[in-house]
Amino acid sequence: MHILVVDDEELALTELTHELKIVFPNAVLHGYRKPKEAIEYAAALSAGGEVLSYAFLDIKMRTMSGLELARQLKIIFPKVNLFFCTAYSEYAIDAFGMFAKGYLKKPVAASEIKRVLDEMVTDWSLEKTEAPCDIRVQTFGYFEVFVKGKPVIFEREKSKELLAYLVDRHGAAVTTEQIAVVLWEDIPYDRKLKNRVTATVAALKNSLRAAGIEDILIKTWNHLSLDISKIKCDAYDYEKWDAVAINSFHGEYMLNYSWAEFTTGRYSHMK
Repeated sequence: MHILVVDDEELALTELTHELKIVFPNAVLHGYRKPKEAIEYAAALSAGGEVLSYAFLDIKMRTMSGLELARQLKIIFPKVNLFFCTAYSEYAIDAFGMFAKGYLKKPVAASEIKRVLDEMVTDWSLEKTEAPCDIRVQTFGYFEVFVKGKPVIFEREKSKELLAYLVDRHGAAVTTEQIAVVLWEDIPYDRKLKNRVTATVAALKNSLRAAGIEDILIKTWNHLSLDISKIKCDAYDYEKWDAVAINSFHGEYMLNYSWAEFTTGRYSHMK
């Protein structure tokens, strides 16, 4: 579980972090005095497939208010549990306008944090962060697949293109003929081409098996699809209006493949 703590006063940051360690002994706490650095950290956390569970923020800071910081964090992690820690009670209404879970008066004690959590967050003591996804699919720019940060090596370029096409289909099943028409658009569909598709599917399965991720493929009679619940994909995040994905798209999508131009145009229109 990742927890963000932000206060521009060093002593207050140290004290709050200490109290939070008592409440969340197994959590990973990240403390920052500069809100900009906290936003950069949150963006990097999201890009790495991690989840920010809680953010404890001072409201009155010199470079950026805690309310503005909360807005930025909500863009990156819409489900983050926000808590404001401040000596200024007049900001309470604005704080809860940000859908904050709690408003804590300084100095904040562990007992007070627990009390507010008991009132505001269901089963907070049992919460676990979502497991990071080991399979990351990159579609912006050139298509690549990574497992635990290492690129997947494909036996054939066509098997890599087939996986890219399945990613573009967002989990929808495709037939052998559909694969042939897309990957070999200038060749008439006949038995010879059908056999080529079968060999390409087999090569894709071999490559994924070697990478330990063969289970992302769903194969039924004459149909092939992708289990998209098992991958993290920049394009899928983009369609959910994820801030990191939006900022990383620069009009280039699967440049390896001409058939991807339609999706490129759609994403450009969205942006």
